[in-house]
Amino acid sequence: MRAGFEGSDRVTRERAGAWYNVGMEAMRLDGSERDLEEFSLRVLQSAAPIETPSPFERRMRWDVRGNTGLISASTLRSGISLAAVRCRWERAAGMVVDHAPMRLEFVLSRGPRMRMTSSAGDSYLLGGGTFQIGQVKEPLRLVCAWDASTLGQDQDNICLTIDGRRLRELLGSQVLPAPLERIVAHPGAYPRAAQAMSPALHRLLDEILGCSARGTSRQLYLEAKGLELMAAMVDQLEESEGAASPLLTQHDVARLERARHILLACMVDPPTLPELARRAGLNEVKLKAGFRALFGTSVFAYLRNHRLDEAHRLLRQRACNVTEVAQRVGYENPSKFAAAFRKRFGVSPSTVG
Repeated sequence: MRAGFEGSDRVTRERAGAWYNVGMEAMRLDGSERDLEEFSLRVLQSAAPIETPSPFERRMRWDVRGNTGLISASTLRSGISLAAVRCRWERAAGMVVDHAPMRLEFVLSRGPRMRMTSSAGDSYLLGGGTFQIGQVKEPLRLVCAWDASTLGQDQDNICLTIDGRRLRELLGSQVLPAPLERIVAHPGAYPRAAQAMSPALHRLLDEILGCSARGTSRQLYLEAKGLELMAAMVDQLEESEGAASPLLTQHDVARLERARHILLACMVDPPTLPELARRAGLNEVKLKAGFRALFGTSVFAYLRNHRLDEAHRLLRQRACNVTEVAQRVGYENPSKFAAAFRKRFGVSPSTVG
């Protein structure tokens, strides 16, 4: 895969987050140390350190002029390549990707929508809590563009790639599930399948992006989650084959994503349900029912879990004491925080870290 930020007809070399043109020089984004270095220097125009949490993973974080992000690329023993990205841009941006022929690709994308246009003439949106599948058999150029409405919001993406033969071995079958067989036989437009992510996929995306395991346990964790995610995506594909029209439209999903973003941005002082519904462009009934359908839990249960997960992360980092952590995630009463923490994690917050 060759990638670079590119402008219109003239070559521009502006700061990170604006449009770029790196010509046709190869810059593969498959997660090797050299590739991440080139991404850092050409796209971010700033040297970002590359971490190696384990021999099978490369990871890079950046905070460059307000643009922040994390890339983690892992090669799993199951044969799955797993790439996880969380980024936030402060300027309208775009990227041109020369996509080489590849294996089956499963993409989860949550957050603001990005317009993708291929050299084959296809155009689609990536983001908004969608799950997409494709397979490129001929070289393809993708032009990706974020607009001003996406600025200041987290864009979460996970991409799994796997060879069809290896997937059949994992499934213990001579053939792939019917939806995948059709993609392999007739790859056509990219992507071939797109639908709203299920609650299970939202949960797995959070668990992979939020993985705090280290060393050998990290390798085991990502291996297990990569396989679980692949299984959940295959299950969703098969179940959707005979399903009726989905409960939520893409319009609903986009607004529920907006509600989730507002909720997490106001974690310490969250809006009421009526206020959240108004700000997201939904009525309160649709907000409550749709949030549960899309994310698998109620609005404030989702917020509570996010607060506690963030508290656990802070305690692991030893950034603050228990009382300070409780306040930072929105708990005024340390005793209530400790009780909620024990209920979720089975241990007292004072024992973490």
